[in-house]
Amino acid sequence: MLLFFFTTSVWVASPPLPLLHVLAAGDGQRVKPCSPTSCGGVNITTPFGVIPEQASESGCGAIGFQVRCSNNSNPYLAYNEQEHQLQILNIFYGNSSLLVVDSHKLQALDGSVDESCLVPKNNSSARIGFPFSISPSNRILVLYNCTKAPVSSEGLVETNLCGTTTNFFRVGGGYDDDYDNYSVEGCDSTIVPVFGGRYGKANASNYKQLIRQGFLLTWSPAPAGNICSLFALIMKNHRGRIMLSFSI
Repeated sequence: MLLFFFTTSVWVASPPLPLLHVLAAGDGQRVKPCSPTSCGGVNITTPFGVIPEQASESGCGAIGFQVRCSNNSNPYLAYNEQEHQLQILNIFYGNSSLLVVDSHKLQALDGSVDESCLVPKNNSSARIGFPFSISPSNRILVLYNCTKAPVSSEGLVETNLCGTTTNFFRVGGGYDDDYDNYSVEGCDSTIVPVFGGRYGKANASNYKQLIRQGFLLTWSPAPAGNICSLFALIMKNHRGRIMLSFSI
């Protein structure tokens, strides 16, 4: 945790865990490129590097780009917590982007984790850290859990009853839209980025398929220079997701 003390107030910046890993890596650290390899049909090359089995570090590859290859069949971004792994479906080196899927959401859909009514609850943005950010090329899939019927059901697809609540889904606009436009009275909502249907008509009734198709991340290279320039880039890439609290 980063603490900045003033005479009458305390400012606390709490970046997501992946950001702390990057900041802890040190000032100006350089690592050697990894040899190209493949995992589950995905080409893994610079700036990415595969961490060997039973190892904690890859010894090569850029900071934040470490990959774990599970049973030589599924590559995952290595900085994520074990229960919220981001599986890599494809990497597009030409435009610095990659297609990933939140494996926790897949487990929620098939009932292998404790999620009521097979509906994912966590926001994917909480799992993303520097050097990655969610691409605005994605669309928004909104998951609603409602204690009462929405006043307007336009654009909502009802999926199932869950005890005293009802689940609905809606496909919104681009991921950079104002989320306040999708709030519904009496409903808790979860925002999920989806890449499928970005340039065509996406049907919320196919929400399982949309989630399984994953979403797009982009990456930025670490800046040359000191740790302050690195933190400045982190703040820029994750504006609105750094938690701040103040007290007088």
